[in-house]
Amino acid sequence: MVKGFSPFPAPKRGVSRMVLKKPSGKKTSSWNKVAYQRHSQGGGFLRVDQTKWRRTIQELIKASDTSIIKILKKDKFLPEWSGAVCPKCEAGVLGPLQAHAGRNGLWHRCNKKHCQQYVSPIHLHPIFTTTPGPEGHSLQMQSAALLLRLCSVPLSIIHLVTHINHKALEKMSRNLTLLRKSHVLKVEKRILFGGAPRAWRDVEVDEATFDKKTLEPYELSDTDQNAGKNTLWEQWGGLVQRGCPKTLVLVKLNPAVTVSRAPGPGAMRKIDWKPIAHKYLKNRRVILHSDSARSYRMKVPGMLHDAVVHQKKRVKRGGKWIWKKPTFVKVSSHKLPDGRTIKTKAGTQIIDRAWRFIKDRLRRNQRAKAGSSFLAAQVRSAQWEYWHRNEDLWACTGALLEEYTTGFAKRPAL
Repeated sequence: MVKGFSPFPAPKRGVSRMVLKKPSGKKTSSWNKVAYQRHSQGGGFLRVDQTKWRRTIQELIKASDTSIIKILKKDKFLPEWSGAVCPKCEAGVLGPLQAHAGRNGLWHRCNKKHCQQYVSPIHLHPIFTTTPGPEGHSLQMQSAALLLRLCSVPLSIIHLVTHINHKALEKMSRNLTLLRKSHVLKVEKRILFGGAPRAWRDVEVDEATFDKKTLEPYELSDTDQNAGKNTLWEQWGGLVQRGCPKTLVLVKLNPAVTVSRAPGPGAMRKIDWKPIAHKYLKNRRVILHSDSARSYRMKVPGMLHDAVVHQKKRVKRGGKWIWKKPTFVKVSSHKLPDGRTIKTKAGTQIIDRAWRFIKDRLRRNQRAKAGSSFLAAQVRSAQWEYWHRNEDLWACTGALLEEYTTGFAKRPAL
């Protein structure tokens, strides 16, 4: 016989306390019949200790100069410069990789008589460099550092274990962040929600705040200055379809300036939500799940809506004032335009976990702060990681670099 949930000593706060005060540990059959994620359009989840990436750090460090270039070309990190048009004279053709006297490593050489330019296999590469001096390191060490960076190892730890100059690591991380940002902005335009002929998809929406800063008097409008408002917030809104993490869409919001002691900028305003809803959800046959913000109640054609209250409220019942507990997930029933009735679980569990995922990957400093372009780039980089969080990030980065370097090595006209 299965024992009931009765911890000792009894907890005084948290989820366990809520379970004890209310028999929510035992779910009804009607609750269990309604799945939170009704549709799945992505792969299954694998534990990290059961996954393997294409490359290991031992393989990258022990590789010779020729082997590391072959590995990076096979993984699509480097374009093939052999037989390509010389990037300097644009008339000659580059030869194969060879070792040349007086030069370290392997180089391509232009065959034009008055050019003879030496071209590195990592020419114009956004991540790998041939910098001389203390910031210059072998391709093997740079590849190992990139692998550690993809595993979310802090740059300070990478410096300790590899002795790579911290400036070189910061430059590599910054270039990778900007590369991801440009890719995300391009792919995000092609993301569509719902659109199934008969099925109605579940979409969650929420907003999050990442940072704030105090504005100088010359940056304030006369109205805000007279009202004592001087705090700018970095607030983003997000949409994601349940069962398909690659549909995560982030939009930077424009919240109002607040007073310095305000706990936050507040929920998403209708002026921000209306263009987002009409762009992504209009006539897409989706059920929108949100919190109880008033802006989400706006009517949109082809969209149904339900909400949960994330805040406890004081209500009057039976002549007594009581505190109503917050609701995070509940079963909702919707009547579709064709007369059918569908039951879903209302809540914002997936988008809330996405915000936690993104916040764990932000590094706020003097360059990345509220209103800065680099903080926005970090958010986009974390968005790219969320899209591929269950995949091999080394292989995904290779595909990203292949897209970026397309057209670098031009072939001679026949």
